[in-house]
Amino acid sequence: MSTNSRKKPRASLNPLKWVLIGGGLLLVTLVIGLLFAKSMLNGWLRGEGFGNWLNARASQVLRSDVSLGDLKWDGSEVFTKRIEALGREEAGFSELVLDGVRARAGGIEDKALRVPEVAVNRLELKFSPKRRAAAPTAVPTSLKEVPSAAGGPALPGWLSAYLPDRVEVEEIEIATARVSVEKAGGEVFLLNGVGATLRPDFRTGFWEIEGRGGSFTLPTQPELALKELGLRWRGGDLFVDRCALGVFKDGHIDGKGEIGLGSPGRFDLELDFSRVNVDDLLGGEWRDRLAGTIRGPVRITGAPGALVYEGTMHLDEGVIEAMPVLKRISQYTRTERFERLVLNQAQADFKRNGDRLELRNLILQSDGLVRVEGEADLEGEQIAGEFQVGVTPGTMRWIPGAERLVFNEERAGFLWAPMKLSGSLNAPTEDLSARLVAAAGESVVSELPSGVLDAAQGLLKGAAGEPEASGLIDQGKKVIDLLTPFLKAP
Repeated sequence: MSTNSRKKPRASLNPLKWVLIGGGLLLVTLVIGLLFAKSMLNGWLRGEGFGNWLNARASQVLRSDVSLGDLKWDGSEVFTKRIEALGREEAGFSELVLDGVRARAGGIEDKALRVPEVAVNRLELKFSPKRRAAAPTAVPTSLKEVPSAAGGPALPGWLSAYLPDRVEVEEIEIATARVSVEKAGGEVFLLNGVGATLRPDFRTGFWEIEGRGGSFTLPTQPELALKELGLRWRGGDLFVDRCALGVFKDGHIDGKGEIGLGSPGRFDLELDFSRVNVDDLLGGEWRDRLAGTIRGPVRITGAPGALVYEGTMHLDEGVIEAMPVLKRISQYTRTERFERLVLNQAQADFKRNGDRLELRNLILQSDGLVRVEGEADLEGEQIAGEFQVGVTPGTMRWIPGAERLVFNEERAGFLWAPMKLSGSLNAPTEDLSARLVAAAGESVVSELPSGVLDAAQGLLKGAAGEPEASGLIDQGKKVIDLLTPFLKAP
């Protein structure tokens, strides 16, 4: 056999081998590329380029001039001591300050920088007519539009296409917050010392806010303890979905509504009061005269500084005592229950506008004894009211002429008489007791000889409505005092 015929055949190429080799090289290249890209991206995230973009983007979203402060990174967490935002004319607020802000970055997804959580030590949010002028130029919306940091690495163009164009924050936890609304005359709304959880949606502009603790204040109203708060904020509007407040010692308020934060501002809140001690609402002698707990719905509407309060109040476990008119009625009727009147029903519709308080559909009833119906107006410390006072038949039997001359209308199981209330809250006056005295005097003197009777009747009737009426009342009281022994029960 020849030498040529014994040559070894050339090794054939194995396609699979080269595919594996090529795939391995491609994978290594890809890993190196990803590591390089990640390194470049991390460099940008930790450099001034990203800080400038984030500052510009926050300014655009919040429509304000934002200062982020120095960003300090620790792994995937970033910290800054202070963030300030001064609202422009188109913003919904005038000033926002965040102290001690720590955020955890969750990576980039769908061109959005994900931030699962942000922790803030203190937030102060102020709504005020004082705003900055509108932004003169558009702010960058992409990292490609933000200049690189001086001396920083240049970002490859192919990588810029994958950089985020927005920030998505899932939740912001705030240790303590202060939210205020200011007008020309000062603060008209204040949330203070509130812990809160915020869930912002930068696309729709809505912020969901859950609050707890702290206090809540409205103009001319007592400070309220905040138990629970759920609201949504967008621009110049606050939508209160729910709130639970504590007032005074044991009172409780549930509420919902809307608050307009723009100029001039508006309130439309529906509150439901319960367990409010009436002593906490009254001053002066009325604290000793009226007791019980208040419940009922209240609606607050209008602009700050001109709020209108209206609703219906019910008084539970009500007691009226130490009232001069009740003391006189108790003495005249010899019914001790009048001195300390236990109310089985007590309610009134009310409307307060400034210093004026209107009471309508007022009802006070002590079962088996007395019922009062009517209305009253309070202007500052002055009161004026017209009422119908009903007593059960026989209650006035010890007062001569009472049922014949004063309580002479029968309706719904009561004998009725009109009564007018006037004077000041600390020293109110009424005309019912004077009419009872006059009726008793007329009834008593009607039993006298005819000559004396004519003179007495002329005196009583002639004085009605005259300036000397007060003197007649004094004389009538003296007559009652002189005749008291004869009016007692045998």
